[in-house]
Amino acid sequence: MGIKRKINTKNADSLNTLLHTCAWCKKTIPQDAEVFAFGAKANPGIDLSDNEGEFVSLTLALANKTVVALVTVKGSPSREAGYDLMFVTCSQKCAQDLKDSLESEKGLFENARKSSS
Repeated sequence: MGIKRKINTKNADSLNTLLHTCAWCKKTIPQDAEVFAFGAKANPGIDLSDNEGEFVSLTLALANKTVVALVTVKGSPSREAGYDLMFVTCSQKCAQDLKDSLESEKGLFENARKSSS
């Protein structure tokens, strides 16, 4: 999993779109719909401090997808709970599919790191 780029959210419309788009399937989430959000920890050695409070795109090589996550900020409940990234999805299924993909990517990263040691 690689962090691709910071996403410009200076524009209120861009921010609103990101907050109402499923990170996994990319469907628009209606304003009054239930959302399914969850946090994730970044791999060791990945420094996200320059991206706090910003949306970043992440490439998931095994799933051949790019997803968007919000980088948590120091002092936030999410960061205090140990999460570096937050994802918003439209359903439990999308949340689970994204979690499964993140776990697969994490396993790939860990195996590659062990192989290079």
